[in-house]
Formats: sequence, structure tokens, C-alpha cells
Amino acid sequence: MQVNALLMDEKDNVVTCVTDVPRGNDVVYQNENGEIISLKAQEDIPSCHKVALENIEKGGDVLKYGELIGRADREIKKGSLVNHENIHSVPRDYENELVEEDGKDAPEFVRTKEGLKFWGYRRAEGRPGIRNHVLILPGCACGSESARIVASQVRGAVNIIFNTGCSDVAANTAMSQKVLTGFACNPNVYGVVIIGLGCETVGHRQLREKIQKMTTKPVVSFGIQEEGGTLKTIEKAVRAAREMAAEAGEQQKELFDISELFLGIECGGSDATSGIASNPAVGELSDLLVDYGATSMMSESIEWIGAEHVVAKRAASRKIHNQIIEVCRDYEEHLKGAGQDCRAGQPTPGNKAGGLSTLDEKSLGCIRKGGKRPIVEVLEQAERPTRHGAIVMDTAGYDISSVTSMVAGGCQVIIFTTGRGTPTGNAIVPVMKVTANEYTYKHMEDNMDYDLSPIVRGEKTSKEMGKELLDEIIAISNGKLTKAEAYGFSDIAIDHVCRFV
Repeated sequence: MQVNALLMDEKDNVVTCVTDVPRGNDVVYQNENGEIISLKAQEDIPSCHKVALENIEKGGDVLKYGELIGRADREIKKGSLVNHENIHSVPRDYENELVEEDGKDAPEFVRTKEGLKFWGYRRAEGRPGIRNHVLILPGCACGSESARIVASQVRGAVNIIFNTGCSDVAANTAMSQKVLTGFACNPNVYGVVIIGLGCETVGHRQLREKIQKMTTKPVVSFGIQEEGGTLKTIEKAVRAAREMAAEAGEQQKELFDISELFLGIECGGSDATSGIASNPAVGELSDLLVDYGATSMMSESIEWIGAEHVVAKRAASRKIHNQIIEVCRDYEEHLKGAGQDCRAGQPTPGNKAGGLSTLDEKSLGCIRKGGKRPIVEVLEQAERPTRHGAIVMDTAGYDISSVTSMVAGGCQVIIFTTGRGTPTGNAIVPVMKVTANEYTYKHMEDNMDYDLSPIVRGEKTSKEMGKELLDEIIAISNGKLTKAEAYGFSDIAIDHVCRFV
């Protein structure tokens, strides 16, 4: 019999079907001993959805990945569908997950592999760039359209659309400034042309001065009101951007050790194939990079909730262990303070349609993309790392916002796993989209960069495909365009429900 379902751990009492299984047909899976086992589907089981391996009583634990993903709202018969309509998430006791700290810092990172290199652009400060953009940076929403027009006139220039900058509370303004300065300082940026209006909260000169305190890159700025309107501002900005682009074009690439690479890891539009296949493959990629001395970063902290105890076990120190637990506790308390329940808003409707029934199940699959190496640092959003190795960033529960924060934090490239598909890209950093959902890859091939569905079909392992992803990341670092990059996509979102400033 052909296997059509996957068992993720020997303790599990559900399997995930990887094809549609009509009622009365066999659900066929392989157990931990390699034995092929089958059971009759008692109802239609859609692809990516779970089926019970035994009778589960009302209130009984539902286990996947060897962990609790929820409890049954009613009795679930063996062979029946298990989904968001018959199980619910169980809140965790964060205080019991905290450990007594010993005052020791995380040990220094030690690389175990060497020899990989990539071609990049040297920067006076920090990591090299894998791109050499001139960034046209609006200081407020009123400068965004002018910035777009300027970028369209200069080859080598990119722009972002910034939708705020006025009439905001101080904490949100501070976060916006943190992100904008982070964009300017990203290694992929050669120089910056700022366009402001003149009456925004933080003027273009102030923003320029902030950036110049952090970098020696060329930075110029213009104010639309001061220059006499849009056309005059665009003319001056185009001339400045053209000069920068000419200078950037003269810079030669140099060969850098792979330890200088900083990878951001994100997921969005997840379904069951994300946790089963694409996230484990990216986790293998992350571990490979860390072993070579590079840095990889996982974010979107709401997707640790329900799996925070697993993430915390990877902490390189007791302090970091507690930081991870506290991030999840504080995030949930923050949402409660706004009258929101994170377990009601997650999973999203698309996640549920893709077979993810509870936040716990989604998180346990999401965290697999971060790999298994010790976590050496916990960052606030848009903050730059001080350590090499595996790190995590506390960001909002929205993929584009998380990507924005990681770009502001200085990553040069992002890998983005998806089950249901997404077109997301970023103007500053190439975003590589991967999926293990065969239908999604074929249906959205214009957006997907890599097909990981051989893992689901049993043709390749996550470890094998992790090595393939490493080759692809190096190719992108050497200049290969991702599909979103070729389209010129530029998605940003700044989390303005700020808990940090």
C-alpha cells in the first residue's frame, strides 16, 4: 500500500494526510519501526489534515510532534478528522517554565566547519552587502510617492513606501525611526537619499543625522516644502541618486567567508506541509550556516507560543532560556491588555484551511525552521545582533512586519517558507520563497523559488534538501535574483503596537 499520511513522532495519536482520503479509504502511514499501518477513514480527510489513530475521549490530549497540540472538545473516533472544530488550545503556565539563573553568559560561539565563501560588497562597518542598492528613503508618508518616482528614474536605486511619520505617539515614532535607520544601515545599501516633507514629526535633516551617526555611507536629504514642491525635489534627488549609483557601480565585489552571512528566517501562509517538511529543511539550512560560523535568525514570537518550552531548551544560557519564556508571556499579556486572545486569532483562517488546528500545532511546526543549534541571543525587533550563531528576534505576529524588522536588524537575505503561497518581497533584501506543498509550487510557480515537496513524497530527506537550500542561498548571495526581487516587490510593515520603547 502507498503511504498517504505521515506520523511525526512515536508518541503521536494523530497522523497528517498528504493527499485527500475519501471516507472508507485507507489512511496509510509508516510507524517508528518502519512498519506500514493502515486504518479506515471514517469521514473525508482533506490533504494536510489530521486523522485520529485511536479513540480520543472528550478532554483528552491530542499529540503531534510528540507534544500537546490541544485537547478534544468532544469524543473523536479512531479514523475521524481532527481539526479546529473539535480540539482547542491549552494555555501554558509560563511561571513554571522559568528557571533559576546562574549569572553565566552564553558561551562564545565555536564554528565547526569552514571553506564556504561568497562574493559581496565591502562595507566600512559590519557585514558585507550581497546587493549594492542606492536607497531612496521617505521620512514620512508624504515623501513616499516622490521616493518611488526618484527610484524609477535611477538604475540601481530602490525605494520603500512608508505610510506614517506624523501624528503618532512617541513610542511609535521611535520604532519608525529605528526601522528607517536600520534600513539605511543594512549591508545591502550603498548610500541613501532621504525625502521628507518639512512638517513631519522627525524632519529629513534629523533622520539624516541619525543615520550618519551610525554609518559612513553617503547620505543626503531633501524636504519637499523647502525645495519648492514635488518636481524640484525629484529633480535634485534624482541627480543625487544618479551620482551615488555611479559610485556604487565602480565598487568591485570581493570574496568573503560564509561566516559574514546573516540569514533571516520567516514563514507565512502556513499549512501542515510547513511544519512537516519545509520548516525542517530550513532548520537544516540554519544549522549548516551556524556550523560554518554564520548567523541565522528566527522571528515572529507569537509563533513560539505553545512551543516556547521547546525553543527555550535550545538556549545557550539560563538567562536566554528565561528571556524566551518571558517574550511569550509578555506577548500574550500584551494582547490580553488589548482585549485580544492570541489563541482566538491564531491560527488564521488560511492556516486552518491548511490543516493547522491550534496555535500550539502551528508553533510546533513553525519553530522547526530555526534549527537545533544553541540560541545565543534574544533581540528586540529591528535590533542588530552582537553575536554570531542562532538567534531569535521578538517581532509581531505578521510575516511582512517580521521581515521588515529583520531587514532593519541587518540581515542580507531572507528565506521564507509557505504552504499556501505568498508573493512577498523586500526592496533591500532578497526574499527566497520555498514550499513543500506540491500544488502551491505548481499553482504559484511564478512566486515560488524552490520546491521542497520531494520531502513530503519521501523522495528526499529534510537534511538533503537543507544542503540544496544552502547552495541556493549562496547563489542568491552571489547575485542570483529571487522571483520577488526580479518583480521589484517592496513590502514593508512596521509594528506600531510597540512593547519595547
